[in-house]
Amino acid sequence: MHIKIRGNRAMLYRSSGVPKGSSGNTHGYAVQQFAGSLPIDSETLPSELANKFSGAELHLLETKLFQPARQAAQQKVRAAELRESDPIWRLEKAARLTQEAAERSERGLVPNSRVTAGQAALSRVKTITQSAIHPPAQNVVHMGVQVPASGQSKGDPLTEALLAIKSAREAVLAGRYGTAPTDGARATHAYRMWAEIFEAIEGTKGTSLLRALQGRGFVKTREVRARR
Repeated sequence: MHIKIRGNRAMLYRSSGVPKGSSGNTHGYAVQQFAGSLPIDSETLPSELANKFSGAELHLLETKLFQPARQAAQQKVRAAELRESDPIWRLEKAARLTQEAAERSERGLVPNSRVTAGQAALSRVKTITQSAIHPPAQNVVHMGVQVPASGQSKGDPLTEALLAIKSAREAVLAGRYGTAPTDGARATHAYRMWAEIFEAIEGTKGTSLLRALQGRGFVKTREVRARR
């Protein structure tokens, strides 16, 4: 069976071969018979089609259509959850709208109470600096990283870097940057940022984090053996 995507539907065809000479034909050829269609986001086979396909055909539908559809649905839910819990895009939008309001306030003054309300809301936003100054009373696990409550965790750049990388990973998995194009992936913002991140962490330059840790003795320097 073959699956052809047309618009938002998956068209299903069965192929059968017509041997040479079976109908006066001088050459063998393949014939495709339409077997049905499904929405491309189908996660299971409708009950009315359950007895229409063989075991091999059902396996093909499961691997080529249903599993990818379920994974896409899960990623969509995960992306929605991340967006709902993400304060960054809200702050970015608020900053943009506030800038627009500031520009328009030149033509019409704004009551001071409106500005005070916005400032009061911003003062309640938890920031990394505040978290470092006022650490939690006990150990907490944030994005898979256990952060101790001792004074050593205050403003720890390595912990903050790890949390930021894990947050970036979740954003990529959730589809924030979409999918790389077939051609020109190296020209995308995501690739350029990754190249800079890699260079900053494990680059060959003396300013990388790896070289800094090696210089302080926390990480061993790899020995490069000469080839004979």
